[in-house]
Amino acid sequence: MTGGPMPPSNTVDQEPELEMTDSAEISGAVEYRQRIERARSGARSRYREHLAAVFDQHGVAEPGELADATLDALTVWRYIDSGELCICSCHPRLPESDLHDYGFDCVCTRTPEARRRAFNQWRNSIAEFWRSPEGQRITAAEQAADAELAGWLAQQQGASVHSHGGLAPEQWRGDVDGHSFYFRGRHDEWHIELDLRPTGRFVRAMAGTDHDDTVHYQVHESVEGDVIASGTTDTEGYGTTPVERAQFIVDTIRIHLVRRACTHHRDHLASIEAILGTGAHWCPTCGTRLPAR
Repeated sequence: MTGGPMPPSNTVDQEPELEMTDSAEISGAVEYRQRIERARSGARSRYREHLAAVFDQHGVAEPGELADATLDALTVWRYIDSGELCICSCHPRLPESDLHDYGFDCVCTRTPEARRRAFNQWRNSIAEFWRSPEGQRITAAEQAADAELAGWLAQQQGASVHSHGGLAPEQWRGDVDGHSFYFRGRHDEWHIELDLRPTGRFVRAMAGTDHDDTVHYQVHESVEGDVIASGTTDTEGYGTTPVERAQFIVDTIRIHLVRRACTHHRDHLASIEAILGTGAHWCPTCGTRLPAR
């Protein structure tokens, strides 16, 4: 996190880790791979029979016609009653973008030297962008937003952010009133986990690369918490700036903690209703809807 000094108890300059599951460390990984291989073998056999039958039905000799028949047989599946195209992902499909020249220029088609050269070109283009006026403008805006967040955190009691950032997903980690939390937002949806604890599963996190592009990893135990809230980006107060998002996370957690500890004045509801002159349908302290009595 950038933007000037800040109390170490509030925030730490650390980007979220990029975690990749190490399948060798996960129980059942071998069985999972075996199931996948069996499924692939079965699918290949079925599609081979399907293509052979289609070729036999068409009796075509021209390569173009044969190619069209093959593509249709593989990728065009229709409802038997309406004739509408089926878009279920269980059927093979053609690329839906021109990424890697529709697959003909995928990295799997290049030599190791060509892959390394392309990677270096990509990395240099990224560095060049951040040196450009547009890149510098974005950097300055992010630094200003981080400075604003640091100032806001410095005024908060019991709230800290250890790391935040990312777009897909956006991730936040920190503590609120002694409870560790993890926030994750992706594809217009978000959730908050509270009271993180070890899971017994281990993941690999990318630690960096050498000058020859060798990737290094660190293995650590993953943690999970109880999901206390979830929703979409349309939720009131979700916000767009780091400060607004931090406020949203902290408020959501504190509302949950208050409601979890609240007794809802069960021993005093009759007196409260007498003062109000009506039945109490909501807790006056935490706002929880009370069960019908």
